[in-house]
This record gives sequence, structure tokens and C-alpha cells, in this order.
Amino acid sequence: MKFIGISLGDVCYAAEWAVQNGLRKRKQDGYKTCPFDLMVSNYTGVIKCIEDDFKYFCDTDYLQLNDNIIYNTYYNFGFNHESPYHCDIYLHENWPEGANHFINNNYLHFIQRYNRRIQSFRNYLNDPDNRITFIIYFGYDGTPKDRKLSELRKALSVKYPNLKYKIKILEK
Repeated sequence: MKFIGISLGDVCYAAEWAVQNGLRKRKQDGYKTCPFDLMVSNYTGVIKCIEDDFKYFCDTDYLQLNDNIIYNTYYNFGFNHESPYHCDIYLHENWPEGANHFINNNYLHFIQRYNRRIQSFRNYLNDPDNRITFIIYFGYDGTPKDRKLSELRKALSVKYPNLKYKIKILEK
């Protein structure tokens, strides 16, 4: 049995917290990055992603650059870690095509990166030996009022009926 911590956002703090608290390995220790680890998500968008199996996540009809931040307008997600000039990430990560690496060629490298992350997410959730702890951080509006996360639990049970999991809620 393997215990895997997976962030559901809403910002990268959830993934960072999981590493610091021993719920998740670091990438260099074998963890495969998942889609919500390094982006700005929201509760409703995460549920839609799970329900439709990420159908529109990398769809270029819904990807656009607003104020130098890549956005998915279908799920209302922001991708600051792949966006041109955000904290000059492109410099210290040595993006081969410079600041526009993830928007060049109609988001080609963005799509490749996130398809890998989505597949990692699916692989973790489909492995019957894994016990998943989802880490979700509520730092912004959109926090479910009942705190039971019933919509999320329903989406997970429909898409991954054999999944063994628990949810850790972090609050601002």
C-alpha cells in the first residue's frame, strides 16, 4: 500500500504544505507532478475536471493569455507557473524558448506538460495500491459552505468508484 498526497489547489500552497508535512514526496524523490499542484484552481473547476475527465483542460479554444497569465476560460483556472514573465520563472527554469515557451505554437509545450500531469493524476487514482490524501486549500471565495465537500466526493465516486481516499482541508 502506497500513501500519496495530491493537491487540488486552489494555489500551489496545498502542494507545498503536503511536502512539508510528509504527505507527498518531492519530484526529485519520485513524485509525478499532477495538474493542480502548480496552478490557481477553484472548487467548481476541479469538480468539472474530474467529472469530464479534463476534457477541456488543454483545449486551445479555452486557453488564452490575459495580462501575461495563461487562463483556461472553461474551468476558470490560471497558470502562473507557465506564464510569460511571472516572477521570471522562465529564467531560473531555463525555458528553451524563453518567456513565451508555453504559449508558442498554440500552447504546444503547455499542452504537453499538462497532459503528462493529467496522466499522472489518473495513474495515481487508478492504482488500487494507492491510498490518496487530497489536499485542498481554501484561501479565496468559492469555499463550500457545508465543509463536507459533497460535490467533490460525488464526482470522485462516479469517476473513480474504487478509489480509497481522504481529504485534508487547509484554510487561510
